[in-house]
Amino acid sequence: MSGSNDVNPAAKRSPLRKRLYLAGTAVLLAALIAAALIYANTPPPDEAIARYSIVDPRYQIELQQIGGNAAVLMAQLHQWFDGLWHGTALAYTVAVLGIAIAGACFFIGYFFADDPQR
Repeated sequence: MSGSNDVNPAAKRSPLRKRLYLAGTAVLLAALIAAALIYANTPPPDEAIARYSIVDPRYQIELQQIGGNAAVLMAQLHQWFDGLWHGTALAYTVAVLGIAIAGACFFIGYFFADDPQR
């Protein structure tokens, strides 16, 4: 309509950019499928584990006396990080990591892939 003879923009993409887009799409699909399978196959949490996984205040007091506030914070951080790799939290972790890696592929492909035709 504008009278220009522009070819299809997808045809002008460099091979590196196409490979990065394809890799990003493959990673995104694989991560989302894996996250869905993990989420679907996760058994319900055991009530005893949920009841006793709460940090006992006596343990926190003893830990604070031995190592100070930094030890308590590190123990809480360790418990949180450990929780990312079990149950439904693992499904969310896999999905977020897959989205981040695919986003990095798309970002690198869009902004940093060189275009030898120009």
